[in-house]
Amino acid sequence: MTLTRRNLGSLLATLILASSILSGPIHAAEPKLLRFASYATERPSEELRKMEPFQKAVEKGLSERGIALRVDVRIYPTYDEGIQALVNGEVDFARLGPVSYVTAKQRNTRLSLLAVEEHEGDKTFSGLIVVPKNSSIHHLSDLRGKKIAFGDPISTTGRYLPQAELVKAGLTAKDLASYDYLGRHDKVVFAVASGTHDAGATNERTFAKYAAERNLRELVRFPSPTQAWVARSDLDASTVKALRATLLAMKGAALDYIDRNGFLPATDSDYDELRKVIKMARAFGG
Repeated sequence: MTLTRRNLGSLLATLILASSILSGPIHAAEPKLLRFASYATERPSEELRKMEPFQKAVEKGLSERGIALRVDVRIYPTYDEGIQALVNGEVDFARLGPVSYVTAKQRNTRLSLLAVEEHEGDKTFSGLIVVPKNSSIHHLSDLRGKKIAFGDPISTTGRYLPQAELVKAGLTAKDLASYDYLGRHDKVVFAVASGTHDAGATNERTFAKYAAERNLRELVRFPSPTQAWVARSDLDASTVKALRATLLAMKGAALDYIDRNGFLPATDSDYDELRKVIKMARAFGG
């Protein structure tokens, strides 16, 4: 069994990494593809490394429910490209961050919410603003006049939630020396650790992974809804039903990809509070 990657790049040489798990040679009777999309929150190679058990589990779960489909994985380099692929029906289902889900739903109201990720029995996890361990910054107010690193412009814990925290503390873009959107969460923590930025916004998983070796500490922590798993608007009902059941029943090594305890049933209203926070964050400006 081998993991292959295909170059789905644009004319600007932007790469979309694609992988397929192949069980022997492809024949005419090979199952059709179920195209899955994600986007890089860390190095795409890291995400692909954990993908094989997930793909196999989805294929097995669908097969047990009478649907023979082979899962094809596409990892997009930016959040917006992943969102738009789902909205346009270029992929069949996707893992979206909370703000990405809200954005996608605005662009295509007929998208189907399959499930949300379970984090320690709940539908929430934490985002953080982090600083170097020896920093003199101890309160959000200390960020006035400082340089801050954010993640992707559509990131929940990398942009919207931390900017809302700054607004609540009386800070907006004009109160900072500067700020930058660096894309992936790991790039944010690397920037803070290297000293190019005084603070950065990330998620708890990335912070836990790098905090000790990069000498980082938590400045503030805030709750976030977990990631949404969403199907394209015109995916047939039987596949949607089987896919939802497969996710909700998923256990074991397949969950290493999402680094969560599993999946929980979801409704669109799970993201209503986040919609309020997004509006608040707009006051950050910039």
